[in-house]
Amino acid sequence: MERPNILWYCTDQQRFDTIGALGNEFVKTPTIDGLVEEGVAFTKAYCQSPICTPSRASFMTGLYPSRLHNTRNGNDTFPDGVPLISKMIADSGYECGLIGKFHLVSAGHRPEPRLDDGFTYWKHSHAPRDDWPEGTHDYADWVREQGKDLDEMRQSEARVDPEYHQTKWASDRAIEFMSQERDCPWLLNINVYDPHPPFIPPASYAEKFPADQMPGPYFRESDLETQAKLDALDFQGHAKRPEELNGKDI
Repeated sequence: MERPNILWYCTDQQRFDTIGALGNEFVKTPTIDGLVEEGVAFTKAYCQSPICTPSRASFMTGLYPSRLHNTRNGNDTFPDGVPLISKMIADSGYECGLIGKFHLVSAGHRPEPRLDDGFTYWKHSHAPRDDWPEGTHDYADWVREQGKDLDEMRQSEARVDPEYHQTKWASDRAIEFMSQERDCPWLLNINVYDPHPPFIPPASYAEKFPADQMPGPYFRESDLETQAKLDALDFQGHAKRPEELNGKDI
C-alpha cells in the first residue's frame, strides 16, 4: 500500500470560532474553510493546554503535559527518552520537514536547541522580530537578505508587507519542500506564528475588517477580578513550594 504524504499545518493561538466554516460570519478564511469542508472538523475536541510549549509538547509526543512535567513556557530542557512523533515517522522511512515554530523548549530570546526530532529540512522561525543573531532564525535571516528590516516594517503604518510576512515565507518554503524530487513519502509540519500577538497584520488586510463592524469581545465584569487573583500565581513565574504560596491571596 502506498503511504500518503502528510501536511501538518498549525496556526498559533487561533480559536475555533475565528474560522468562517465553523460559524464566524465576520471573518474571511477561505483557505482554512476549504480544509474544513474537504476534511473533518473535530468540534468537540479540546486543546491539551492553553500554553504554547506544553500544548506543542503534547501533540508531538501523544502524552499529557502533566506526564511530561512540561506545564509552562520557559523550560530549558525536554525530558530524555520521550520519542517525538516526527522522529518515529522519519524512522519509518519518511522525509520530515519543519517550517516555523517548534517551541518544545524555551526559545524566547535564544536559538531553540534541536532535539532528536527526525527533521532533515529545518526552516526555523520563532517570534518575527529583527533582534535574532544571524544564522539562528531562518525567517529573520531571509528578510535581511531581501534588504528589509523587520522591526522597521512592524512599526510602520503599513506594517509588514504581505510579500515579506512570516506566513508568506512559510508558504513559500513549504512549496519548496514539497516540490523536491524524492523516492519516499514526506511529512511537513508548518507552524506559522499568526494569529499570535502582537496582532499586527499587514494594513491592507487589517483594512478589510473595520473595527466598528466587528463584534465586541466575550467579557464579564467578573473577568478582571478573576484575572487579578490569577496574577498571584503567575504561571510563568518562578516555581514555588506549596507552603510558599499564600492561598488567602488567591
